[in-house]
Amino acid sequence: MHSVPSPPEILGSVSLPCRDETDDLWFSESPAELEQAKILCDACPVRRSCLAGALERREFAGVWGGEILDRGAVIARKRPRGRPSKADLARDAEIAAARQAAGVA
Repeated sequence: MHSVPSPPEILGSVSLPCRDETDDLWFSESPAELEQAKILCDACPVRRSCLAGALERREFAGVWGGEILDRGAVIARKRPRGRPSKADLARDAEIAAARQAAGVA
């Protein structure tokens, strides 16, 4: 399993989704599986520290702290293989604008 930076007292008392599921879900090539991993991270008690640590380490890929990282940067969503549709490009632009307006990476 990948390492998630977290306080030791939390690890002993709480179940962490990334420890309960297989690594494949957090490092999948499938956009749908990555979205599922993000959902599982929602209630994680170490979500923020996990994301902060991944950004600090510039993790190359995967879901960390409920966000998808690609080449060390947070991305809104992973596109499936192939040429994106115009609708996908428009949706990506909207998501990026909303994240920027909200001050999210």
